[in-house]
Parts: sequence; structure tokens; C-alpha cells
Amino acid sequence: MESKYKRDCKHMYFILERQEFYEEDYQMKMMKENRIEGLLQVTGQGINGKSQYNYEISGKVSVKSIYEKMVIEKEELENFLRQFLNLLSQIENYLLNVNCILLEPEYIFYEEGKYFFCYLPIEEEEFCYRFHCLTEYFVSKINHKEQEAILLAYELHKATMEENYSLEKIIEQAMAASVKETKKEREMEEEYEDDWIDFEEQQEKQGNIIEEKWKSWKKKWGRRKTEKWGEWEQD
Repeated sequence: MESKYKRDCKHMYFILERQEFYEEDYQMKMMKENRIEGLLQVTGQGINGKSQYNYEISGKVSVKSIYEKMVIEKEELENFLRQFLNLLSQIENYLLNVNCILLEPEYIFYEEGKYFFCYLPIEEEEFCYRFHCLTEYFVSKINHKEQEAILLAYELHKATMEENYSLEKIIEQAMAASVKETKKEREMEEEYEDDWIDFEEQQEKQGNIIEEKWKSWKKKWGRRKTEKWGEWEQD
């Protein structure tokens, strides 16, 4: 499959070209007649015995381009997953095929907090395998300095290694596991902080006691010196 970009006076297009002869089925008609949330608008045509699909991407940038020099934060990954689950619901409502959603980072586009996917009405690879590959990408691009982000990405990737997994279920489980682990870590941090505060208070009390004893001892010692050697000049 070949891809390229094309611009006209008003719009920018991402073009996918396949070797198969173009045939317009109910899927293309469904997408033409409906604005499906999460899918890029697409038109198809046959050129020189090949199929060409034109996706309108004005103002959008591919996920691959975004994260070439950036890392994925947990909040952004969660945002992506929520939108992706919504897309799957839309696909089901419009009787489309999940195996036709392209999940490679170069085929996923982003604009102002929203993700958009290419729908190619020719089944290529099994959906679960594609999503598994996408989670590998998440693991490689996640912010490895953010513990919560790492947990979410790895939990998700691990779950996709199971056969015949339910995507909705593993996403919910991965997000829940991340929240649970984060809560546990925060509780441990709070417990540590409480212990440290208690320790500091105890040290402060001990310090006050020692200081009082020192003052009392110094006072008595001063009196003894006065009695023995006369007046004792204290600093």
C-alpha cells in the first residue's frame, strides 16, 4: 500500500493507494452519508486499475509525527483510549468493520485534543493484532519518568498478549489497575509523610526537653561556680 499527501487551494489530503480494482460498497456509502465521530472523511475512486482513498486532514497531524520527538503522558493515553472506545461504538452502530480501522501511528491523526482514524474498506489484518502492535508503540513512546504512565502502557500491552481478548474489557482493566496502583503509591507516600512528621515532632519534643535540661543544668552549674570562685561572668 502506498501513501502520499496532496494539497489543493483549500484542503490537505492523505492518500492511500491499493493495487485492487476500486469497487464502492455499502461502507463507502455509509461514510459519505454520515459524519462518523472519530473517522476521517474519505472519498474513493479508481485510477488506472487501482483503488485510491483520499482522507481530508486539513489542520491535523499524524500521531507518528507528534511523538517523534515527544513522549506520551498518561493523561493523553487515557484520552486516546476513551476516544477509541467511543469510535468502536460508532463503528458498531453504523454496521462497519473494525478490521478496516488502520491503527498504525502514521494513519492516526490529531487535532485540538481529538483523534481521527483512517477507515479503509478492504480488510487487511485482524483487529486484535493491529491493536497489539499499537500498544507496543505506546510502550516505546510513553513517558518513562512518569510511573503512572508506565503502568498503564504496560498493563495494556500485557493484556493484548492474551488470545481473543475483549478490547473494552482490557482497556477498562488497564486504566483501573493504573488508578489502583497510583492510589496505593499515594497512600504509601502519605503514610511516609505522616511517619516523617511524627518523627520530626518527636525529635522536636526531645530537642525541647534536652534544651530545658541544658538550661537547668547551666543555671545550676553557674550557681556552683559563683559559690566556689565568686562571680562568674556568663556570655
